[in-house]
Amino acid sequence: MLNLFLITAPMISTKKLVIFLTILLFTTQVWAKSPRALFSFIQLTDMQMGMIANNTNSDEEIRLYTLAINQVNKLKPNFVVITGDLVNNRTDSSQLKAFKQITSLINKKIPVYIIPGNHDVGSKPTSETMNFYFNNYPIDKFSFTSKNVQLIGINSSLINSGIAAENDQWEWLKKVLAENSNAIRKILFTHHPFFTTNINEKDSYSNIPQPKRQEYMELLKANGVVKIFAGHYHNNAIAKYDGIEMITTSAVGKQLGKAKSGFRVVTVYKDSIVHRYVEINSFH
Repeated sequence: MLNLFLITAPMISTKKLVIFLTILLFTTQVWAKSPRALFSFIQLTDMQMGMIANNTNSDEEIRLYTLAINQVNKLKPNFVVITGDLVNNRTDSSQLKAFKQITSLINKKIPVYIIPGNHDVGSKPTSETMNFYFNNYPIDKFSFTSKNVQLIGINSSLINSGIAAENDQWEWLKKVLAENSNAIRKILFTHHPFFTTNINEKDSYSNIPQPKRQEYMELLKANGVVKIFAGHYHNNAIAKYDGIEMITTSAVGKQLGKAKSGFRVVTVYKDSIVHRYVEINSFH
C-alpha cells in the first residue's frame, strides 16, 4: 500500500497531497483518541410472565420478551444479566415454561446470568421457597471478572429475610469483593434497588429498608463498586450516593410508571460506564 502511494504521489499536486495527508493525520488522531469499549452487556428485568393478565395467561409477556430477545441477539452483547421477577407466580408451571423457552432463544454464544426477584423466591424467602427456586434455576448469585472489571449479582430478597442464607450471602459478598481488590471497577446487580431517589428515602416496597440499606451501601462504597443495576420498580430511576450510581431499569413486562417495555444496554470503557434504556417497540 505504501509503495503504491509513493509511485502515484508524483501524479498528485503538492496542494492536494498536503490536504490528503492532513485529513489522514486528523482521522488517525481522532481514531486513536476514541475510547474503545472493553465490553457491553444487556440487563433484562421483570418479564414477570402472567402479570398483565393476572395469571390467566402470559400472552403479552411472551410477545414482549420474544421481541426483546430478538433485539438482544441483534445487538450481540458480551453477556446478558436478568435481574429477577422472571414469573408472576413462582409455582405456575406454564409461566416457568414460557420464561425458560424464550430465554433459551438467546444466542448460545452469549452467556446469561440470572438472579431471582421476590416473585421467584417470595418476599420473605424460606428454605422451601429457595429449594423450589434451585429446582428450576442453577444459581441465585454470581461473581466474575471481565477485562479486570468485577461483576456481582446477589439475591436481594434474602436481605431482611432472617434465614441462614441471608448471612451466608453477606459473608460471601464481603469475600468476593475483597478477593478482587485490584479490579479497575466493580458493578453490582440486584433485583431490589437499594433506593430510587436518595439514600435517606422512606422504607417502602420499592427499596431495601434501613438499616440494611446503609450497611450494604457502605460495604459497596468501601470496596469500589461504582454502579448498581436493579429492577423491581417497573419504571426507570437513577439516583446517586457517594460516587455510586443506583440505576433502576424498567420491566420487559408490565409497566407501573411512565416507562415503556424495554431493557438496558450498558457499555463499559476503561474510564467510564455508559448505559441507555431501549424501548422494545422503538428498536431499529
